[in-house]
Amino acid sequence: MGVILAREVVLLKKIIYSSVAILSVIGFIIYGFTSAPKTIHVDQQFEATAYKLEDTSFSKKVSISLSGVFDEKSESYLGRITVNRQEYTNCSLEPKFAIMQCTEAENERPPRDHLAMVLANKDFSVWSLKVQQSNDSGKTVSTLYKALNQGSTTIDDIILSLPATDRDSSLRAFDELMQHHVDELEQSFK
Repeated sequence: MGVILAREVVLLKKIIYSSVAILSVIGFIIYGFTSAPKTIHVDQQFEATAYKLEDTSFSKKVSISLSGVFDEKSESYLGRITVNRQEYTNCSLEPKFAIMQCTEAENERPPRDHLAMVLANKDFSVWSLKVQQSNDSGKTVSTLYKALNQGSTTIDDIILSLPATDRDSSLRAFDELMQHHVDELEQSFK
């Protein structure tokens, strides 16, 4: 009786260890699939209107095209952006950090220029860009600002929101997205 019971215990241990090993392998496989970056290929063109914060008379039509990938895990876009026929490559749009960085076409050397502040809502159905005249160092005029400013003599931040039907809705979208971004930053520091 004692020998039979010992064999059953050994067999039971083997079954338990085998089950744990199989479940561990299945767990790693599931984790691999759920944690892997999910990318969506983007090839979109948009028409929008750029407005200045202070200069209410400024209103310029803008064509934007995106060609790259959107990474759902990091919630960022990587690829090429063309604004009014000004092409930028090696672009990174990261609404979580409110950063849009690119290099101009045919100027692939780092560092990338900080071209704008980019904000988006949770489901990425509303986007907004704030383009300032100068880049990070404040020494040179941003090429994106030049492309959007199109000869205007006023120096003011340019706001571009998608979708927006007029100046008020564009600025309102930017203000709401900015407030949401500030709220999230405050929450992350608590």
